[in-house]
This record gives sequence, structure tokens and C-alpha cells, in this order.
Amino acid sequence: MNKKIFLAMIITCVVGAIDALYLLYVHYFPIVPDEALFALCTAGSMFDCNAVNTSAYAVLFGLPLSAWGIAFYIFFMALVNMYYKYRTHVIMEFIMLWLTIFAVLLSVMLGFVSFVKIKKFCTFCMLLWLCNGALLVMVGMHIKRLYNGLKNALTTIHDFDIIALIKDMQVQKILLILSIAGIISLGISYGIDASCRYAYNQKEKEREAQLIEEFKKDYEQYEKVSIKVDDIKPIIGAKENPVHVVVFFDFNCGACHRAIALLSELALKYKDAVALYVRHFPLDGTCNRFITHTKDGSSCRASQFAYALYGSSDYHDYILQLMKHKGIIDDGVIKDVIADLKKDYTKIEENAHAKEVQKLLQNDISLGGALGVQATPTIIINNTKLRPGTPPAYMLEMAIKLEMAKKK
Repeated sequence: MNKKIFLAMIITCVVGAIDALYLLYVHYFPIVPDEALFALCTAGSMFDCNAVNTSAYAVLFGLPLSAWGIAFYIFFMALVNMYYKYRTHVIMEFIMLWLTIFAVLLSVMLGFVSFVKIKKFCTFCMLLWLCNGALLVMVGMHIKRLYNGLKNALTTIHDFDIIALIKDMQVQKILLILSIAGIISLGISYGIDASCRYAYNQKEKEREAQLIEEFKKDYEQYEKVSIKVDDIKPIIGAKENPVHVVVFFDFNCGACHRAIALLSELALKYKDAVALYVRHFPLDGTCNRFITHTKDGSSCRASQFAYALYGSSDYHDYILQLMKHKGIIDDGVIKDVIADLKKDYTKIEENAHAKEVQKLLQNDISLGGALGVQATPTIIINNTKLRPGTPPAYMLEMAIKLEMAKKK
């Protein structure tokens, strides 16, 4: 191999490896405005390294593409060095050619994904694409010079017998060495990725601990109340779980829908620690004596129908189905949900007006009034009453973690 081409290939691989290493860092630690290379990565509206490098398309088989790039350039340097010193067989030229062709095709595909799917470009990714293209050109120049023409070169390096190749001891030695080089390259790449991931996880733990500590100060200032859950069953989780989350809600409260959805996810995530309970508190003076204004009574009827199903699994299903409904919950929506549950609407409607059902609903309303509930959703985690409304998911999770820590 010509010395100039050899040096150019090595330099290109070093540049590519350094670039890929930086992109791996960006994958775990996105660039912030005060970093030196921020301007290069966010030049104009079309260039955003963070958006490209942290997208779903930036990972292949659980390993970031930048880590695969590191492995590729390390392996290619080993291949070129071995070829330059001990060129003994056309198989190495074949491997170099097809490795660079594959790298260029992958670059084209990633460029297409960036343009069509992500609609952003990564400056440093484009540098890798240029490195791949340059390596292909240099391999082409080398084999063209070596075999007196590109056509002759392509014909020659593809003219071999697979069976004879496998039996050739020299080829076996080459393939063994290259296999070892490939494993080492991939091992180095995995090691660097694991180090970055570990550093990221440690930083996240530190950040989470700091957030929890800051939140803890506010959380301890929240109103403390005494609330029992002996008389109701959780809609998610077991009564024996140490963290009891109670939410006072109104079926026609959009924020309640979001709160119950968030709390349901958290209750499922911490299924061995959290029990989620719901308490009906319609914001309608039709049935709620703590509310001065009256509405059409649909929220009251929705709660009455819920308690008409109380004691069966249909009670929970009814609530969760209605809370997934987008829009006003009126008699028509209630009827549709009852039909979905394959229940007799007429019978359920009759039960909804029974004294026992009215008593269950008024028990919830009385409890809410005694606790000073004035708006929904009002969430109580163990004995801590959060401010009315839907807190961010991370805040709810931190509150749950604080209560879990107390129980431990």
C-alpha cells in the first residue's frame, strides 16, 4: 500500500474515532449552551446534534451508533496496519472495500433518516459520513493503482473460490487475527459505552437525590391530615402496601382524568408499595352540600352509578373507563360504559337511587368536606395532603419515594 494513502487512512480513522467518541458522550450528556461546541451543533434551525443523537434511531441492538462507529474505526485501523505490514492475500482488500461500501451506504441511510424522520442534522454525524466516504475513495484509489484500473481491481478481488479460501491456512490465519481484532474493537467500544452509561446513571442518581432533598423541604410543609381507608378497596395495589394514595375526584374534571392516569401508572410501577384509592367528590351542589353552585347533576349521577357497582370488579373498570373518556361525561356516556361492561342499565340505574348507594357517596363527600377539600383533584399520600390540582409526574413519584423511605 502506498505510504501516503496508508497515513491518510489512519488519520481519517483517528478523526472518525475521536468524532464518534464525542458523539457517544453527547448521546448520554446532551450539549448545553455554555459548552464550547454548542454553536457548531446548533447552527441554524436544521442542525441539532442533541435531537439526532438522542433519538430512537441513534441506537442499534442496544448500543449507540456512535459506539458502533468507534468499534468500526478501531477495527479498520487494525486492518489497514496489518495489510500495510503483511499484505499477503486479496481477501484483505475485499474486506476493506466492502467495509467502506457498507459504511457509506449506512451513512446515506442515516442521512435519509435525519432529513425525513428527525428533520434535523447533526454536524458531527456528517463529519463521520465524510470520513466514511473518504475511506471508500482511498480504498478505491489503492486497488485501482494496484491492479491497473478499477475494473480490473473489482474483478480480481472478487475472483476467489470460497471452498479453496476456507482451506487456505494463510487465509485462516488472517481471518483469525481479524476476528480477534474485531472482538477487541467491539469490547473497547462496549467498555467506553458502559463507562459513559455508568457516569450518566451516577449523575442521574445525584440529580434525583438533590431534587428529592429539595422537594422534601416543601413536602414537609404540606398540610398533614388523618384519613382512613378501612372502608374502601384500592383500585390498584393491595391494602397491605405501605403507601396509600387517595384522590378526591370529579368525573367531569379534566385535571382529575390526568391525575388518575398518572397515579395509575405510578401505582403499577410501584405495585408492591402503593395502593391507589379514589373518593368521589362531585363539584356540583346537586349532591354535594359543600359546593354552593349547582350544575346539571351529571357528575353526581356518574358517581351514583359507580357506587351502584361497588363491591364488584366492575366498579373499578367503570371508573377507569370513564376517566379515559375525552369530553363531558353525561348520561349517554355513562350508558355506553354500562353497556361495555355488559350490565343491565335499568337495574344499575335503579340501584343508583338506593339509600345505601346515596350513603356511600355522601360518606365520601362528608370526608372531603371535613378535610377541607374545595377543588379536585385533591391528592393525599399517606397523611400528607398535596395542593389541589395535578402535580407533575416527577413530583408525585418523589412524594411516593419519600413515603416509601419513611416506611423502611
